[in-house]
Amino acid sequence: MYSKPDFTSLGKTIKDASSPFYFPTLLKRYNADDTTLSIKDYWYLYYGYSFQEAYSPYGKSELNDELKTLLAKKDKTEEEVNKIIELEKAVLKEYPFNLRNLNALVNMYDRKKDTVNADKTYKKMIGIGKAILLSGDGRSDSTAMYVISVEHEYDMIGLMGFEFAGNQKLVQYKGSQLDYMKIEKNDAGIGALYFNVDRLFAKMEEMLKKN
Repeated sequence: MYSKPDFTSLGKTIKDASSPFYFPTLLKRYNADDTTLSIKDYWYLYYGYSFQEAYSPYGKSELNDELKTLLAKKDKTEEEVNKIIELEKAVLKEYPFNLRNLNALVNMYDRKKDTVNADKTYKKMIGIGKAILLSGDGRSDSTAMYVISVEHEYDMIGLMGFEFAGNQKLVQYKGSQLDYMKIEKNDAGIGALYFNVDRLFAKMEEMLKKN
């Protein structure tokens, strides 16, 4: 059974200091690499982040260009690997649930044979991925995965072992906005994945009203 986020209820829960899912407490545990966080904790962390002032559905770090250049290098020096780790950690302070940056950080720790930090970071990435999958499997419009960033759609496609086929369109389902993402031929026989982007639209509307 899927746990589709009811954002009205969720918003109240993460702001309740007496709740086990109080966002500041969960975030503190997440930042401390707490390996006892459950998938439900990650679920509240991921969707709860969309209620934080720092959340922007289309926000990107200014460090991305520098990172892109360094990551594209085939033969990275130890100094460059250390620089990537430093930059990735800085980006994750801004965007703590960015799957792409977490994955790059895991890879850099692996290069340094730092298994302790690689394992901790990998668990975070998988925890977020499982939390998103808890909202739906994405295989139909009625079981769309809920995301708080369009970038996470592409990341989840990759995390699930698929490849984006280059065809994306916005569709409606029972009043919700869904991104339909075509994927390349695969052994699972899945032709496309659906992502619910209602939270992104709601946040953009909220930001426009403030302006």
